Amino acid sequence: MQIREYCEVQAEGRNPYPFINAIRNSPAICGNQYCRKNIFCFRILKQDLPLIEELAAQHHMTLTVQTLPSLSGKIRKYRFRFGILFGILLSAALIFYYSNTVAVIEIQGTETVKDSVILSLLAEEGISQGTWMTDIDRNYCETMLRIQIPEVAWAGIRNTGNRLVVQITEETPPPSMTEERTPCNIISRYHAQITDVRIYSGQLVHLIGDGVSAGDVIVSGMIQEENSPIIHFRHALGSVTGIYTQQAELTEYFTSQQTSATGRKITQKFFQLFNLKIPLTLRKPDFTEASVKEIYTPFCFLEHTLPAGIFRRVTSEKKTAVTERTEEQALLDLNADIVRYEKNFLSENIEILDCQKEYVTDSQGITCRLTYTLKGEIGMTSEFFVRK
Repeated sequence: MQIREYCEVQAEGRNPYPFINAIRNSPAICGNQYCRKNIFCFRILKQDLPLIEELAAQHHMTLTVQTLPSLSGKIRKYRFRFGILFGILLSAALIFYYSNTVAVIEIQGTETVKDSVILSLLAEEGISQGTWMTDIDRNYCETMLRIQIPEVAWAGIRNTGNRLVVQITEETPPPSMTEERTPCNIISRYHAQITDVRIYSGQLVHLIGDGVSAGDVIVSGMIQEENSPIIHFRHALGSVTGIYTQQAELTEYFTSQQTSATGRKITQKFFQLFNLKIPLTLRKPDFTEASVKEIYTPFCFLEHTLPAGIFRRVTSEKKTAVTERTEEQALLDLNADIVRYEKNFLSENIEILDCQKEYVTDSQGITCRLTYTLKGEIGMTSEFFVRK
């Protein structure tokens, strides 16, 4: 079926040749021309038919016109049937709606993590069936899944049409048998004096009471048989306890600045067509200090990404507070920092034998230099490569 509308015309008269010459001199496009006796047959566009009729009247020709079927003719025939137009627009609107809302949430890559756990976390963020794709903050949800589920090493969210695909990569723990078979030494982590040794595999190099430097081998994984050049390589296993010193420095300033979020947010939405942004909201942020996050979500139509979408700019207000403290208040906060430091870094299997504190005060604040004498595990494994 042709797109444009054409007419088959038969012109009959005593002398058709003046009429034929008039058509050739006119702007009308005429094709498929042939003569049969006194009948001239040709094809023209329907829009040129009034001109041909006028020329036929001038040259006393009788026209027989047959309109050929075409797409434009059918559209013109149904142009006043508004129900068809309404149905087309409604169908397009429904397809557009279902292409940009979540119909199915598909989770890929999970082995130990249950899908119900991921779906419940997404539901807490307002993501479920019927959610607009443009309302989903994908970067935030990906970070949330990694933090909330310890077994998740990586998470990615994308959409294909109305399918929201959540791709998960779980952490793979290293096989324990491989670590135990790898040749290694036990070396000293600190400059220390050995107080206790428990060896399960390997050859002891330093005895109890010996002093070692950081990096010295305490238990060797290379064992040579007596009176033999043969060397056996082992994965050294054991526990080495020693006494060592550790230094730290903590400072509290008299004047401190702390920036925190106030909780006020303004979300600006734009309709983006290529690089053109048309604002959908009139409110503009008037914060003196803020952080800005921009998110663009394109529209889809039948799983095809369109060059248009919703661009969101989220502006979060921040406030910087300046706190002035006296020397006594700074000293109290500094002592609290020391307690937290010992609880967080020196509490697990570490015994504090002595702690020397040196306070230094200047115009900016108070600094405490800490020198600890500790008793704890000083050994750590160090793999080595064996050439064949």
